[in-house]
Amino acid sequence: MIRVNFREDWREFVEAEAPKFGLRYSAASTLEQNTIAFLNARRRNVPRRPRVVHESREFLAQNIGQHAADYLALKKLITEGGDLTPYLSRDVLRSRTDENDKTLNAWGLHHLHFRPSGTRDVLFGRITHSAVFVVKFLPHGWAHPETWVDSSLLRILEDNWPESASRELRGIAPEALTPDQMIALRKNNVNFAVAMQDGKAHVGAELGITCAGRCLQDLVDCDRIFAELGRTQQIVEQNETAIRSALNVPLPGELWIRMRFEEDGAWLYEATRNVRIALKYRTEATDDQQTTDLRQGNFKMN
Repeated sequence: MIRVNFREDWREFVEAEAPKFGLRYSAASTLEQNTIAFLNARRRNVPRRPRVVHESREFLAQNIGQHAADYLALKKLITEGGDLTPYLSRDVLRSRTDENDKTLNAWGLHHLHFRPSGTRDVLFGRITHSAVFVVKFLPHGWAHPETWVDSSLLRILEDNWPESASRELRGIAPEALTPDQMIALRKNNVNFAVAMQDGKAHVGAELGITCAGRCLQDLVDCDRIFAELGRTQQIVEQNETAIRSALNVPLPGELWIRMRFEEDGAWLYEATRNVRIALKYRTEATDDQQTTDLRQGNFKMN
């Protein structure tokens, strides 16, 4: 009998990694709920790596004034791959990463303070693996609720970087909404489209938010993770004989296949002997041999 439980392997990984993102694993919640909270916290944090800074025309036209020196220091930190955590949302600093940043969840936009101590104005941008697309800065705080639904943010992204900006909603005409209406919709976790310069309707770089304020992309990714866990476990269980032969472990020898997750992906290993496994299988439709590359797609950690 082969011993394999990839859900438990994933649970151990999430429980161990959660504190790195200011999150505590909840024993009262399901593994799926903990996974969604983990994906949210990880997305709110920004891994340390050098990134190219791209500045919008609109940002360059703003009077940066008192923020000039702070911005140059922040820009240098970004390009050198420094720690951006002190500049992120105050929730991240207070280990409240399970809270929903609705502008990030809906539109895929982080906001950065110009100084670690916090500033009245915040810099909005889209942060990817290798770049930061600086959109513009806006006033921050509860006195400026319109900041978090400022539709010009998406229009600037689209006008400056159409290849990495937002998603078009085809066949839907954007509705003319006032700032107060957009504030009310966002407060109640209702998605809305933004009119671009050409009149097309766009949403943010993410899929939108759920009725609970979660990022819909996190729910999709969660489903994909557990589907892949189940699919891979089924393949392992169905190929016990071949795996035993490859590892020279005849019955009744113990065979314990586990999945290890790292920042750049996941891989399989036999835990008793600590032997890494390259899993190969044959499809039903063809006789071609295929390899499951767990470093790609659903398990990618960055």
